[in-house]
Amino acid sequence: MLAVLREVFSNRNILTISSTNMLYHIFNSLWELWWTLYLIEELRTPILIVGLLATIQNTSRILFQLPGGVLADRIGRKRVIVYGTSLRVVAALILFTARSWIQVAPGIILNAVASLYSPAFNALIAESLPEDRRGVAFGAYRMMTSIPRVFMPLISGYYLDILGIGRGVRLGLLMFSLAVFTAALLRGLLLMETLHEGERRGGSGFRESLEALKRGRTLLAMLAVSVVSGFAMRMTWAFLSVYAYYIIGLSTTQYGLLQTIAMGLSTPLYLLSGVIADRFGRVPCILIARGLGPMDSLSLLLLRDYRHLIAAYAIIGVAGGLGGGRLRGGGFMGGPAWQALIADLVPPRNRGKVMGAMATITGIAALPAPYIGGYLYDLNPHLLLMLGSLIEALTIPIILLFIREAEK
Repeated sequence: MLAVLREVFSNRNILTISSTNMLYHIFNSLWELWWTLYLIEELRTPILIVGLLATIQNTSRILFQLPGGVLADRIGRKRVIVYGTSLRVVAALILFTARSWIQVAPGIILNAVASLYSPAFNALIAESLPEDRRGVAFGAYRMMTSIPRVFMPLISGYYLDILGIGRGVRLGLLMFSLAVFTAALLRGLLLMETLHEGERRGGSGFRESLEALKRGRTLLAMLAVSVVSGFAMRMTWAFLSVYAYYIIGLSTTQYGLLQTIAMGLSTPLYLLSGVIADRFGRVPCILIARGLGPMDSLSLLLLRDYRHLIAAYAIIGVAGGLGGGRLRGGGFMGGPAWQALIADLVPPRNRGKVMGAMATITGIAALPAPYIGGYLYDLNPHLLLMLGSLIEALTIPIILLFIREAEK
């Protein structure tokens, strides 16, 4: 395992991306997990408006995923990553100065626009190591960047208990802007371009992306999984901390500890999941990661004893780590095995566009999800968590029936 780590992190791109993302996540954790509580407690935002703001954020992110993929395939991965990272600095400063939910909206939109570098990010990692090391590359990257998520939820929860939600989140945003500025500088200085001149492509991108998706049943099935799970996660995720705080009665420190337990068990297993994906296949890891998706909501819905919640989050952490990530480890578009399978199926000249198109379609389908989540929470918080779990469970038969390994 140590030899694998040395091989992966001897690559300058992966080392730079991983280390700067660690810096990003350390300071991001000081405010993002508690953002919904900040809107409610400090800015006096109605719960329906919270859902509306999340919808605005998702709308903006949707609009820039495919253009981000097209830019990554046209001008290169590095430029898009550096530009996108720089935009996050400005977005954080806008959120820091906002004193009402109306003033928050421009910062949320700009922060979503910055996500245009996501397809370039994944393409850069996939192209920095040989094909038979892609799973390991994504796993090692995910492991290293998840280290702050192990201890920061607990630290940030305690930090908010001491400072209070308003002061704590604002100070967290200020420190976050400085950290992202540092990350942008380091990425500009150290990253090396992986897309060669002969592979760069023009065009609008969307038609080419759809044609690439249509050519493979596995890609279409992955798109369906992404759409279903993306809708369920966007519908519930913003309200899980609110549910834990108001309905169960957990303190921010207690809820932060649950996140720390899950990430603490997942993080050392991400690299192992990459090794498993390279040696035994991508699909088993994807099935494990997505199959555990409903447990986030179900554990909060069904359990009230804090010891039981700790046990549930421990199971989520172990299974999520072996599966290579789901929401915590890989975001809405999956973990190491997921990204490695897309890279296996799509050639470099279309890789950024396809990843961007999948994110765009997923986002469009999930566009009303946060607002629906806000409405359901206002109507019945228990119903929101129950529906979210059921919808996300629909991805399991799709994976079993339609997703297959790439032909060598």
